[in-house]
Amino acid sequence: MELLNSAVSSVVPFITNNIIQHAVYPFTAGGNIRALETAMAELRALKEDLNTEIINAERENGTPTNQVKEWLRQVEKIEKEAEEIRHKYGQLCRCVLNISPNFCSIYKVSRSAAKKHVEVKSLCEKKATLEVVTRNLPPLAQEIPVFSSKSPNNLESALVCIKDDAHSNIIGIWGMGGVGKTHLLEHINNELSRDPAFKVVVFVTCSKECSEEKVQDKIIEKLGLSKSNSMEQKQSIIYNFLREKSFVLFLDDLWSRVDLKIIGIPDPMQAVGTCKRKVVLTTRSTEVCGQMEVKREMRVDVLNWEDAWSLFKEKVTEETIDSHPLIQKYAVDVVKELGGLPLALITIGRAMHDKIDPIEWERAVKLLEQARLNDVEFSSENQSVFHTLQFSYDNLKNDALRQCFLHCSLWPEDSQIEKIELVEVWMGLGLIDEKNIQATYDIGQFYIRRLKAVCLLENGHRDDTVKMHDVIRDMALWIANNKKEYTTKWIVLAEHEQPVIEISGDTEKLSSINTPWARNRDSISIKGSSTNLSTLFLTYFGIKDSKTLGLEVSSKLTFLDLSGNSFEAFPIEICNLANLEFLNLSYNRELWSLMPEEFGALTHLKYLLLRETPCTFPDRVLSKLKSLKVLDLSLSWVHGFGYNENFLALQKDLGCLSNFGALGITTSTYDIHEFFRNVKVPIRWLIVSDNIYEKPKKKNYDESCLFFSSFFLRNAHLQSVMSIDIKYMVVECVKFESTSEYRNFCHLERLERLIFDAMPSMKEVLWKNLDPKDVFPRLQYVEFNNCPQLTSISWVVNLRCIRELKITICDSIKQLIRIEEVTNIGLEVSQRSFPFLKSMILWENDKLERISDPIITFPALEFLDVYNCLKLKKLPFMHPPRKLRLIRGQESWWNNIVEMEDDNIKSSLQSFFSKGVFKWVGGRALL
Repeated sequence: MELLNSAVSSVVPFITNNIIQHAVYPFTAGGNIRALETAMAELRALKEDLNTEIINAERENGTPTNQVKEWLRQVEKIEKEAEEIRHKYGQLCRCVLNISPNFCSIYKVSRSAAKKHVEVKSLCEKKATLEVVTRNLPPLAQEIPVFSSKSPNNLESALVCIKDDAHSNIIGIWGMGGVGKTHLLEHINNELSRDPAFKVVVFVTCSKECSEEKVQDKIIEKLGLSKSNSMEQKQSIIYNFLREKSFVLFLDDLWSRVDLKIIGIPDPMQAVGTCKRKVVLTTRSTEVCGQMEVKREMRVDVLNWEDAWSLFKEKVTEETIDSHPLIQKYAVDVVKELGGLPLALITIGRAMHDKIDPIEWERAVKLLEQARLNDVEFSSENQSVFHTLQFSYDNLKNDALRQCFLHCSLWPEDSQIEKIELVEVWMGLGLIDEKNIQATYDIGQFYIRRLKAVCLLENGHRDDTVKMHDVIRDMALWIANNKKEYTTKWIVLAEHEQPVIEISGDTEKLSSINTPWARNRDSISIKGSSTNLSTLFLTYFGIKDSKTLGLEVSSKLTFLDLSGNSFEAFPIEICNLANLEFLNLSYNRELWSLMPEEFGALTHLKYLLLRETPCTFPDRVLSKLKSLKVLDLSLSWVHGFGYNENFLALQKDLGCLSNFGALGITTSTYDIHEFFRNVKVPIRWLIVSDNIYEKPKKKNYDESCLFFSSFFLRNAHLQSVMSIDIKYMVVECVKFESTSEYRNFCHLERLERLIFDAMPSMKEVLWKNLDPKDVFPRLQYVEFNNCPQLTSISWVVNLRCIRELKITICDSIKQLIRIEEVTNIGLEVSQRSFPFLKSMILWENDKLERISDPIITFPALEFLDVYNCLKLKKLPFMHPPRKLRLIRGQESWWNNIVEMEDDNIKSSLQSFFSKGVFKWVGGRALL
């Protein structure tokens, strides 16, 4: 009985409480609904705070955790459910005192509200325990953009070998240069990047100068691993990361053995458990396959007839082949002679693109017959490739163009060569030399276009750069060295790793060109001598003492480039180089010295480049350089920053030189008007800047606005200006204005580059009685960098020839181009299109939401690069631009692109998107 009483006493209250709880639901509906709404308001506030945290973290390269994504999904679900409950309650409440005749329905709604209230409070409490974001690291497997719709013929067999052959853990893909090894490897990389069997996929491009440490650095960079200066530590870092993971390592274009153990690669032949370890390399030599202990070799053969003919027709175009009955016959013979080599087919095909005379095709066949690829043994294949590719070289218009091509090989492999730098080198070497300096620059740009048209040069990463395919570059050096493989006539070194460079008596050209961010050491010397040495490049070595360079015995030297070094005193040996025509000492920022009087003895000197080099000239020394044509003192502020005594003396000396044609100079804002009014030498590079070293005591201009008047811009000596940089200034606006008297004369006909840099207060660029298309009829490159108050650049829509637009760290711009803003500032909209804009770079623009109005089109756009523009969620395309090649950006940004002019646009753009992993190096964002 006691047991029964105990059970009853425990059960009855439970039943009673439940009955009471359910009984009161119809009478507490209003309270339950209000409690739910209060809790939902708290939940929505937490959701908004969380989204703000996510946005802030994404700016620092973070990404939401899976916990956060699931919590937000639950919040979205419960918001819909709570809204349904509230809606039902509103329909049921028809009577006073919140009592509905539909007693059963109000009971259900009240009970649902009470239960949902508990769920909402639980979600609110859970928010405090969430880890919001995790920092983004480079993906462990990253696809590579491949601009080809057709996969290589041997892709499937290569994938089977890599995936399924347990004994083929080191695979060597070999073949002649230009046959498509890299193309195949890129396709394999992309296939395996999508294969869950491999957790890590790394693609490393090697070169002739490759080393274990360079491979280590590239692997660490691509995987986002910890950095170290010690090879042993790098080895340990890589090994510990990979040893328990399935991985595939691609080594492209390997020229000699690298030790996988030293790099830190776990032994591919000692895979543990289910882990797969694969190393796939490409090389031109089976010897390298042997050195790397390859277990499975795959040769990449030339294309079969059908594929070769199809590729050649694509490059020549069927229109050209069908233009005359004999041309197709000769075209067939050309393809036969090329032996199916893809690079040769592409190069020769482009060379013949505009040839519609059968005689030219007949000549092409005869030239190719002199080196039949089909009849040459494998040991001589590289030579055959050179003979084949030499056709494009022989077919160049003149000897000057051929020499210009050969001298492109003075840069290291894979170099991004700035076009203006290339043209200046050609000029300094005497390869192009017109009476008019502008004509010389023009012919240089024309030569670059011709070399690109026949595929001897390729487009670089930016519109102002070009690059050389490594096979083409090898061919150029082979030709320059009298078609001999081993010679010291031309010595070209890349990022030279030895402190001593050896030359011999027959050395004519020595080149070791480094990059500004890869300076190697502060000492280097040249061993040996050559009385034939005419050209010397030694850039960014940090050289302080010129005595080890042997300049005193280089009497035939005509070209000397020692830019980017650390000279503290002027190398006096230079003054004895009586035949010197080109001297580049730019970016020697420690050279605070006076040029010696003996410098005036260089009467053959034509080109003198001293960019960012603070040396000065004694009086009348420059006037002795009777051959001088070009002098660039950009940001060498002791000569500029105003119309001061230094500049007056400089201008007086240059006025004595009958051949002088181009000056680079910096002028300050405080007396810019005097500069424009009185400049009497032709300006080619102009920097308008406040002196960053010494603040001027007085400014003769309105500090709120930098004023460019047509009265000044009409100065004839400014009509040759090619580049204007406006930088380091605290002004609210830059204003271009014309009076009716000078309106028709304010044209900077030659200006190609306009840069606004580090302008912290500039809000706008104003135009009064002038139109940008008239002032800048040839402007191709416009950049706004670090202009945080700038709100509009809509005026650039009126630039007819703009090819590249770069906007970085402009935090106040919400939309780049608004037609309404163009009309508001008094301009007529001359075009609703950017017909020649090829590249648009948008980095670190926090408030940017849109690029342009939908009416603006971009028919020529090839490249869109977006980095840290997290609010940019709409692209201005009604359909993909016809020439679009690549959209590059962070994956998180691309996933948030939700608004398009058409719902189907994003899916059609997906194939153009490539994830970019960015880093800041030397003040610039790099991949």
